Amino acid sequence: MNSNLLVGLIFAGIIQGLFLSTFILWSKKHRSNASIYLGLLILSITLGNLLHTLDDLDAISWHLFNLIYFPFLFLVSPLLYFFVMGYLFPKRVKKKKELILYIPFLVYLGITLAYKFLALFTGRSSQNSDIQIDIGDLIDIYGDFINIPVIGITLIILFVTIHNYEKAPFKKNSSPIRRELLWLKTLLGILLATLIPWSFYTYKYYLNEDYFYLPIFVITSLLIYLLGYIGLHKIGVLKERENIRSISNERRTVYVSEKTKTGVIANIEEIVLTERKYLDPNFSLEMLANQLEISKSHLSRTINKELNSSFSDYINKLRIEEAKKYLHDPQFSKYTLVAIGLEAGFNSKTTFNTTFKKFTGVTPSQFKKSLNN
Repeated sequence: MNSNLLVGLIFAGIIQGLFLSTFILWSKKHRSNASIYLGLLILSITLGNLLHTLDDLDAISWHLFNLIYFPFLFLVSPLLYFFVMGYLFPKRVKKKKELILYIPFLVYLGITLAYKFLALFTGRSSQNSDIQIDIGDLIDIYGDFINIPVIGITLIILFVTIHNYEKAPFKKNSSPIRRELLWLKTLLGILLATLIPWSFYTYKYYLNEDYFYLPIFVITSLLIYLLGYIGLHKIGVLKERENIRSISNERRTVYVSEKTKTGVIANIEEIVLTERKYLDPNFSLEMLANQLEISKSHLSRTINKELNSSFSDYINKLRIEEAKKYLHDPQFSKYTLVAIGLEAGFNSKTTFNTTFKKFTGVTPSQFKKSLNN
């Protein structure tokens, strides 16, 4: 690939990174702990990418690079960690032991400041000081050998945390909003894969081999784009869902089963309707059978016979009615269909659209448009 094209892609990523981070940090619409950490994460990656790109292109001198260098990329690990944890658990309190993630950054910040202090008193020439040369090598050559494993360990911790989050049971109305996590796992997977070429380039640099580093900066630019636009969108959807949940809970009426219903059906409705389990996208026939302490086959036959419906249709009809309530409500007229579908219990926009059309004959967007006519 033409190097000029690579450079263009890199600087396009840097420009959008600066724009995105500024927008996210200054925007009040979607302000949250997660969005703040996301903005700082994008800014740190962007500035780190800018410094190393200028150095690799010889756009600035080695001496100037060391003088303006700041260990931005050492902030990736803690900021990424707190962004993900803030997204999953918005009300959690930061634990003191988690601050250990900042230690590599603080260590290299101290080393960086020591270099700059020495540069100030040695005529700003590294040739005047062997100590300054050693510190410069410690920053430039060995820093990535520390940072890459730290980021890798952080990513593994986050994958385990996400796995445990997905396995956690749905707890009635007190349950926190279930997040969409496929996009997040994909992004973390891309970042984990990026550590491989980053490690390779670092090793080549350690051997003092002349190597073409620009591709890794292009990958970083892509990560900036994905983190910024997708992350901001997901945080926005999450905010809308929080508003829907809050208003819906305020207006909620208690469901009372009819006395004419059979014992099993009354118990089913107690769980599905009173506890609103249909809003859990992971709710299944097996989960319901376990709660009722009956077999899946018996439960399935009972629902088919008494409700004239399969379990999935029964649950999806309830979700469709929930979504209709939100679509009818003027307070949610400007909310995204994604937020409405997810809050109604569907696990994706595609499933929401397909199921809605199956039961109503129109898509959610067509249904919404018909309300305004």
